[in-house]
Amino acid sequence: MTVAGIEFPGRCPDKCPGHDDEVGQGGMCHRCPVFNCEEVVDTDGKPFRLLEPNEYRKDWAEAWKRWFDGDLRGRPVLHS
Repeated sequence: MTVAGIEFPGRCPDKCPGHDDEVGQGGMCHRCPVFNCEEVVDTDGKPFRLLEPNEYRKDWAEAWKRWFDGDLRGRPVLHS
């Protein structure tokens, strides 16, 4: 999947430490380009995304790409 012009996995990696986060807006997943831009199907069978891939912040996409290409340790450093 291409997000902000950068190629990412089509789904969340199995070894992502975000799987251990509590569910909620403070969790790691809520900032992740894969989580936010992946197309999913709602209960009515309609596809949707939280964000369109071209709407995701480029600087955050770059930080996540470095993290995904690394060893998935720690957390990506995202600036506000």
